[in-house]
Amino acid sequence: MKKKFQLMFVFRTKQLSLLHCVGMDYESGAMFCVLLNSPNDSVQIDCMTDHYPKSLMSHLSEEKERIDCGFYDIRTWG
Repeated sequence: MKKKFQLMFVFRTKQLSLLHCVGMDYESGAMFCVLLNSPNDSVQIDCMTDHYPKSLMSHLSEEKERIDCGFYDIRTWG
């Protein structure tokens, strides 16, 4: 089965409990950036995401544990 999405990195805005997930949609050949709510470093996939494609949100749900633990995080300075 061909992979449709690949998450590349995540920017966290801890003061606002938000994160931006940046990745690639291989089917359309386009990059995506999804803004998600993440209080206490726990991504809320179903919070205000109705306007995003269901297949993309399904992929991010599969990656939730890795996102929560910081696997995709870009290091930033305080």
